[in-house]
Amino acid sequence: MVLEDLLRRSWELTRYRRPPLGLEVDGFCQWLHEQGYSRSVMRSHIAKVSQFNWYLRCLGIKDCGEVQELHAGGFIGQHLRKRGRVCSRHTAPAVRCLMKYLSTRGVLTCTAETPPYEGVLNAYAEDLRHHRALADSTIKIYRHYLIPFLQSLDGKDILKSLSEVSPRQIHGFFAEHAQGKADTTRGQIHATLRTFFAFCARQGYVAGHLAETVPKVFRHRLANVPRQISEHNAQKLLESIDRSTPAGRRDYAIVLLLHTYGVRGAQIRSLRLEDIQWRQSRIRFRSCKGGKEIVDPLTDQVGESLLDYLRFGRPKTAYCEVFLTAHAPFHPLNADNLYSMIAARMRRVGVTGTALGPHALRHAFATCMLNSGQLLKAIADMLGHRDVNSTFIYTKVDFETLEQLPLDWPEV
Repeated sequence: MVLEDLLRRSWELTRYRRPPLGLEVDGFCQWLHEQGYSRSVMRSHIAKVSQFNWYLRCLGIKDCGEVQELHAGGFIGQHLRKRGRVCSRHTAPAVRCLMKYLSTRGVLTCTAETPPYEGVLNAYAEDLRHHRALADSTIKIYRHYLIPFLQSLDGKDILKSLSEVSPRQIHGFFAEHAQGKADTTRGQIHATLRTFFAFCARQGYVAGHLAETVPKVFRHRLANVPRQISEHNAQKLLESIDRSTPAGRRDYAIVLLLHTYGVRGAQIRSLRLEDIQWRQSRIRFRSCKGGKEIVDPLTDQVGESLLDYLRFGRPKTAYCEVFLTAHAPFHPLNADNLYSMIAARMRRVGVTGTALGPHALRHAFATCMLNSGQLLKAIADMLGHRDVNSTFIYTKVDFETLEQLPLDWPEV
């Protein structure tokens, strides 16, 4: 796929091939084609790149190797100020795609200054990965909450700054960043700081036991009630999905898997083509969050929905994951993609409150099993819990059993 395949007018071809970006346009077209972009989107992106090329010429840039990230940011900002948000909504994606392509080609000039804490941060991440065996997604969260603390330290000598950290400074940072946050967020900040200072102590960066000075987050075990949706709403959700489109076929298969097997969203995202064992009529969900691998029978309804998506809805890519984005660039779904899709569809059928996202369907599955008389051990096995104590939260919605345990209240 080259520029001539998209444009026929000779004057357009001449204009688009002017320096500094002209020599990269054909390769950019081929890269967009390989990513799965449609011809109309490719034409739009090329047009925006031509405008960016003119902007670079006005800056006096004559070679593609002189292009920097700050030039892209300046062009997007200028375009937004002149034409408004509505007219400029396609500009930023086009320019960012170009910068990503130039980066893969190795022609993009990198001028970003490495922060002084980068070495310590990377060493901490490696320690989490190799010694604590944390998943990459968890390490990403820890890095996210640690960077503001490292940025708050004064001076360019990060090791000297760490050696001067005081408990008061740690308390102040925690109070500022954890105040008003959800219990889960505060717990993540607490875990990040504790593991980081424990790592620093082992490396000799800090003296004493600063990890013990991180304020504790007190949470009562089993304090909350599982957030779920009713079976009626779950059926409404399935019936509301239009299966005539590729996105609809994908979303229906995802929701049906969640409703039928009660697995986690992460297990849906990590489901690979080889995990669907068609000849044995089984489906395998990989272990997640320290749980067990789950192998369940492949029901007829689930199998038909997966076949419908794989034949008529899934893009042709080299990825082995079953569920991909519906629009280019095609890639496996991430946590935000999956949550946003399910939450939006739940709102359309009238589900409100906190019972949104894939985990609400998991809670509904467990509650349904409990109401049908299944033992906690059986529910734990179906959910992939290694410890049955993790399943005790569902005893709070076992109303039939709770009604048989009334407390004596002599005053009444």
